[in-house]
Amino acid sequence: MVAVIALAVAAAAAGAHLAWRGDTLRDFLRRYQFWILEGQFLFLLITTGVELPRLLRRLPRRRIALAAAIAIALFNWTLTTWVAPRTSRIYYDEQIYQGVGRNLSDLHLAQMCNDGTVEYGRLRCWRGEYNKEPYGYPYLLSLAYRLAGVGEPTAFRLNNVVSALTALVAFLLAQLLFEDFRVAATSALALTVMPMQLTWSNSAAAEPSAGLLTGAAVLAAVRFVQLPTTSALAWMIAVSAFATTIRPESVLVIPLVGLVILFWAPTEMARPRLWWSALGGLALTWVTFAHLVAVRAEGWGASEARFAWRYAIANAPANFWFYFGDQRFPVLLSLAAVAGLAAPGHRRQKLLLAGYFMAFWSLFVVFYAGSYNYGADVRFSIMANLPLALLAGSGLVWVGGTLLSRWGGERVLIGAVAALLLFQFLWYLPLVRETGEEAWAARADVAFAKRFTSQLPPNSIVLTQNPSMFHVWGINAAQLSIASTEHGYVSQQLMPRYAGGVYLHWSFWCNVADEAQQAFCHSALDAFPNDLIGSYRERDYRYAFYRVRELP
Repeated sequence: MVAVIALAVAAAAAGAHLAWRGDTLRDFLRRYQFWILEGQFLFLLITTGVELPRLLRRLPRRRIALAAAIAIALFNWTLTTWVAPRTSRIYYDEQIYQGVGRNLSDLHLAQMCNDGTVEYGRLRCWRGEYNKEPYGYPYLLSLAYRLAGVGEPTAFRLNNVVSALTALVAFLLAQLLFEDFRVAATSALALTVMPMQLTWSNSAAAEPSAGLLTGAAVLAAVRFVQLPTTSALAWMIAVSAFATTIRPESVLVIPLVGLVILFWAPTEMARPRLWWSALGGLALTWVTFAHLVAVRAEGWGASEARFAWRYAIANAPANFWFYFGDQRFPVLLSLAAVAGLAAPGHRRQKLLLAGYFMAFWSLFVVFYAGSYNYGADVRFSIMANLPLALLAGSGLVWVGGTLLSRWGGERVLIGAVAALLLFQFLWYLPLVRETGEEAWAARADVAFAKRFTSQLPPNSIVLTQNPSMFHVWGINAAQLSIASTEHGYVSQQLMPRYAGGVYLHWSFWCNVADEAQQAFCHSALDAFPNDLIGSYRERDYRYAFYRVRELP
């Protein structure tokens, strides 16, 4: 009872503190969030280093299980790295994530840089802005940058590794839940051959990491209820807390973990250690809820309410038929998941997986841009892939075992199911190899800008609406608005400082059918005398760079 009261008081105090801080909260998070995430990740590493080897040692038929899990993970990594095209798919979010990652790596500040200099291999930022997106994924990028160096390839390679680790998590979670090697192997393979899982895992999007960490948190929770040691409890808290930092909807991991405990270890709810641990988890997740409070007024691109039941009228049918009548998802796996739900036994396991899937499916049904057919928002389906893969794995093993019981044992069943999955995957290979038309205009903008800036004179600066991507490329960059609103700053600070010149980037946003955006670009271009240095056309979009001259 004391622990419950302490948790309630702490939660109320934390809520009041967040509300009281008001506008200063963003600045606090900008300055100190890096160190909070650093502590969270260190706790995650320590607890994983203690508990994961213990989990692996207790696997039935450990050598065969580990060999199969590693083989499927390597197969997953191979498909992601060499089959799916390496390209950005959600512009310009991926570029912003990378820019924020560089700020975390170089400056230890949680911010997006709007005016920065990249000198001698390190970013220096003169104007920082707290970004609305959570900082867990950019933090992972910052770790990769510290280890491998800043650059676009590092971001893509990180997601390649994340994809392979997700297959491992699928294998281990299926093994713990169903205690069946066949289901574990089939589930991991089912996840591997999901087309959108592969294509988005060779991008720099945040969703693959969100899917991995959420699945890892559920894995840690299942591990705890099966072997309720203090170290397992600490691992569950550590993984769950860090998982909440990846995307806004990642906070749903908290009720999922609670559901695991309620289903398998309800007596733990009466033990003080769980509530004291929950108090520690609240302290760890304070930064997540602080961020959500700090950005609560953001519109996220919505002209009206961000969440409303009326959006379900269009989103629910689109997102339902995505699994049963869409070329982007294998209907075989959808039918297998239904079979898995209908199969006898493992009722709690299936209820957990169904709840896991529905949590991340239903949320986007009521989101204004939650349709899987809306632009690049099919990426939201990635969060629901892991539980669906486990249900599909159990269904394939049940149906396959029923049909093949007369012809052989485990090896025949696994071989037949694997052959079926790989054969039907051949139907989706052209889709996986496709770059996609959805972001053609932004992709052309980024490709041209990268080619052009590689030829810029040393010590130049680009005024652009997307400084983050230039900072990742090692190019000095600042917001385009400076040209139209701060003439003195350009003339007296930028031109003398950057001997290579000041350049204006005529980007994707200057081409969109939006009078406000076009007027903004024209006002910046008209503010100074300029010379056209380079241009490129794709379809009806024109991209260009202008060199700014001093005012007469």
